[in-house]
Amino acid sequence: MSREPLSRVLIAYDADITPLVEQFPDIAFVVSGTSEEFDRLVPDVDAALAGFGLRPEVLDAATRLKWIQTVGAGVERLATEDFARRGIVLTNGRGVMSSNMAEHVIGLMLTFARQLHVHWENQRQRTWQSGEARSRLFELAGQTTILVGTGMIGKDVARRLKGLDMRVIGVRRGNGGELAPGFDELVSLAELDTILEQGDHVVSSVPHTAETIGMWNAARFSRFRDGAYFYNVGRGTSVVQPDLIAALESGKLGGAGLDVAEPEPLPADDPLWDAPNLLVTHHSAGGTPKFGPRLMALFAENIRRYQAGDDLINRVDVTRGY
Repeated sequence: MSREPLSRVLIAYDADITPLVEQFPDIAFVVSGTSEEFDRLVPDVDAALAGFGLRPEVLDAATRLKWIQTVGAGVERLATEDFARRGIVLTNGRGVMSSNMAEHVIGLMLTFARQLHVHWENQRQRTWQSGEARSRLFELAGQTTILVGTGMIGKDVARRLKGLDMRVIGVRRGNGGELAPGFDELVSLAELDTILEQGDHVVSSVPHTAETIGMWNAARFSRFRDGAYFYNVGRGTSVVQPDLIAALESGKLGGAGLDVAEPEPLPADDPLWDAPNLLVTHHSAGGTPKFGPRLMALFAENIRRYQAGDDLINRVDVTRGY
């Protein structure tokens, strides 16, 4: 594919860009430290690594902008009809955080299995009290996890779960496909309701799209196995939070681990905070000291591919939202 070479690229992320400068001496890299500075600089660049939101009026002025690489995986603010008509190529940071997010999911599961949150509270209160925790202990080995979302996060979670001797069912949007390492079975999203009762644990890593908004609701929670655990590391908009609270309060769910909520930050008076057997980790699953180097490596490879006219990694279908 023939493309006009990049000559000026804007970096809206606080990272060491020395490797980029060394690898691409013919490209001028410009760094912005604030959203206001980004808005001012973006009209004069060919491509941007964007960590800030891009408003329509800013894009209207960016007539030479050909490609945007986002810092994160979520692109719901850009995947719009208005953006699509501009013809700008969009790629995201999918996979940069998948390893640490998978470890985060495992951490939540192990916390429930070993009741670590109860022990921590007992420690905080200086109470040697093991009865409550012992009564709720269980083993992950031999249990079944349903992973709703079989992208890079789902694949990394699946591989780790197999190391814990668990059965893993993957749920994906389409049909077919090869069985990736870690999965015992793959089913389509259309089959989700028929298999939910098999899961001791259900993990959602779906993006924000028209299809996923409110997909975890009362009707769906009613199909869970009694006492199952639910985890969400995708988007808060996928969960109807009052329905989740009701499922926790009734005991239908044994517990839930949420890294995302709607809205964020979650207001201090939101009833979600008071739901029983709930762990909230404040959108921290993506955090890792390795994020910057991984992101720069991905961006560098995509710059190389762009200059060579090759297909870019993580190109987003704007019409589908991912």
